[in-house]
Amino acid sequence: MYTSFPPKYTSTNRFKLAGLAMMAMAFSLPAFAGENVADTAPQFSVKSNATRAIGSAASAFEGGDFAKSATFSRYALKQGLKKSRKTVAYSNLCAALGAQGEYGAAIEACDSAIKIAPTNWQAYTNRAAANWLSGNKEAAQADIEKANKKNT
Repeated sequence: MYTSFPPKYTSTNRFKLAGLAMMAMAFSLPAFAGENVADTAPQFSVKSNATRAIGSAASAFEGGDFAKSATFSRYALKQGLKKSRKTVAYSNLCAALGAQGEYGAAIEACDSAIKIAPTNWQAYTNRAAANWLSGNKEAAQADIEKANKKNT
């Protein structure tokens, strides 16, 4: 299950399509009538899977308790997870840290997720959000392009 903040999507496919489309629009649309559409804040997202700690991290994120989400994600990473779950925990940690404004730490967590699983589109979109919000728009655009390639 994927959860985004803000809004919540109940369908994984709908989230993928809507989330990637929204992120792509935020990173690439021109200004209209003096307004910069690209100023729309990107979203972070988390994924829940079979482990209790990762599920708790996703639930805390969904409830807006980003510090608690980060704590659960760090706890999960200490549990000796297999790669497929470890990359989710790092990506969730990235989202939780990014939602708290800790963009440098968020980017490091996403880098770890991508190093483990280079096809993790969610880690690319979370890193894109952190890059965008930290002011690195070019890196954000590159991450969105990579996420789109990984998601097809």
